[in-house]
Amino acid sequence: MVMNISLSDDEVGLLQQLLQGDMSRLLLEIAHTDHRSMKQGLKAREEVLRGVIQKLEVKG
Repeated sequence: MVMNISLSDDEVGLLQQLLQGDMSRLLLEIAHTDHRSMKQGLKAREEVLRGVIQKLEVKG
């Protein structure tokens, strides 16, 4: 599914801050996870999150 939304500069900035905070917590969780399948799931989430952050940087 593709979704297009319009965000103000303030909204983009806030969303970037929230996603960066989530990324920081996610990286810490990945570093502290020993269970292989859980770590793979977290790394998959990291890739998706990085993609969203990159899209916001290009648009913002």
